[in-house]
Amino acid sequence: MSTNVKIYNLIVLDKSSSMSCVRDITINGLNEQLQSIRKSQKDFPEQEQIICFATFSNNVDCDLKWNKPISEVEDFTSVDCNGMTALHDAIGVSITKLREEIKDALSNRTATVMVSIFTDGQENCSREFNREQAKTLVEEIKQGGMWTVSFIGCGDDVFNVASSYSISRGDTLSYAAGAVGTQQAFATMARSRSVRNADYAKTFSKGLDADALNLEISCLNNNGDFFDNLDIDAENTPAPDDTDDKIEENL
Repeated sequence: MSTNVKIYNLIVLDKSSSMSCVRDITINGLNEQLQSIRKSQKDFPEQEQIICFATFSNNVDCDLKWNKPISEVEDFTSVDCNGMTALHDAIGVSITKLREEIKDALSNRTATVMVSIFTDGQENCSREFNREQAKTLVEEIKQGGMWTVSFIGCGDDVFNVASSYSISRGDTLSYAAGAVGTQQAFATMARSRSVRNADYAKTFSKGLDADALNLEISCLNNNGDFFDNLDIDAENTPAPDDTDDKIEENL
């Protein structure tokens, strides 16, 4: 791996109808991610920070702010929340698209990817991928050592849902439904991304040979500690709202 590396930030955001009650907080939270990435670009110029933004409800949309350098990405001003939750498709479509687009860089180990999947509910309307296919895809990309896949969700079963996609507990964040929990989740997500970029920079600065550098980067990505086992749902956020309008999960 070169010490000049592209860091792809793949953010997969649930924009189903239940997210409408926290729309403004979500917009602010997305801009918080951009601010964090811009700071990492400034602090660590050897890292080329790239944004890949995907949204999903009934369908998956990868057209807005996709595969662009952070210097070319403007702040979010709106998010249109409607529809249901095609979570399997969101994972499958976005990861498959990015993996194909950067396959040469991944093969040459000149790129690494941080995937953040943010949802307030569970699967209920996917048509292209089922759970097992999405899980297999996550397992495949993690084997290469160049991807970190994290999951941010709310509800009583977040860690089990993440595990069903082969996402480890330390790469999973549970938050309480509502304004406070959503805001804290985005803040934690931004902080964790900044920490990981700093860890990359420390590793690059060691002057390691290619094999040793590849090994350390793979260890960072596969440690399963993106959130360091932090669960912000534990003490200081309100209990989830029992009136969640998500329908029962369709496997």
